[in-house]
Amino acid sequence: MKVLIVSDIHANWPALRAVLEAESDADQILCLGDLVNFGPQPAECVAWAKEIVPPEWAIQGNHDRAVAFNEDPHCAPAYAGLADATQQVSKRLLTPEMKQFLRRLQPQHRFELGSAKCVACHALPKDPLYGYLPEMAAPMLWESEAVTAGLPNYLFLGHTHVPMRMRSTKTLMVNPGSVGLPQHGDAQATYAVWDDGEVTLCRVAYDVEETIRACEGLGLAPQVLRQLTEMLRTGRGPALEHLDSTVKTPT
Repeated sequence: MKVLIVSDIHANWPALRAVLEAESDADQILCLGDLVNFGPQPAECVAWAKEIVPPEWAIQGNHDRAVAFNEDPHCAPAYAGLADATQQVSKRLLTPEMKQFLRRLQPQHRFELGSAKCVACHALPKDPLYGYLPEMAAPMLWESEAVTAGLPNYLFLGHTHVPMRMRSTKTLMVNPGSVGLPQHGDAQATYAVWDDGEVTLCRVAYDVEETIRACEGLGLAPQVLRQLTEMLRTGRGPALEHLDSTVKTPT
């Protein structure tokens, strides 16, 4: 069985389309949340998840919840202006049915792949919507998250926009990175594949300029559009200073 694992699509349909074309033979799709905000095509991305991804394999991200319930996504200050501006776009472009779909999603699920026990959440088991823990955090912190999850064979999580594959004592922890807004210095769409127990981190090029052209038609303020364009082209976000990495999210 081959499972395509995606996260943090962020309304970037060209990026998602490239991933789906690259992995067209996947048997199942696991989506770890944040279908909306930042990008120009929230409706296309939500419609795809609503039609293709089984409800128990679709995870609610902090931005999905923010749009669905008209809440603050709790971004770090460096991202707050961009998040607020593009959330207004998402709210305008999504239908009531799409918002209801986002509202029903859960930020964490437990399931099995064959005999392997799996936990999937958007952020962290201790704080499934908003928790943030970078890969270089102390191993004991990651071990604690695995324990909170119940020491599954696999712990799938997103939210950081940085791909990661790391093993604790009993758990392989996998972050596929971000499809639509990578933050590790590579503008390609990133994702992961689980194939009969083997996990691979993958990336695929997409037409970044197509996404930027679509962003230009959203009516964003010039400074917001500049920030978003720079992030899309470079695969990097703004510098984050004094971030409490155990509590809040950068994005």
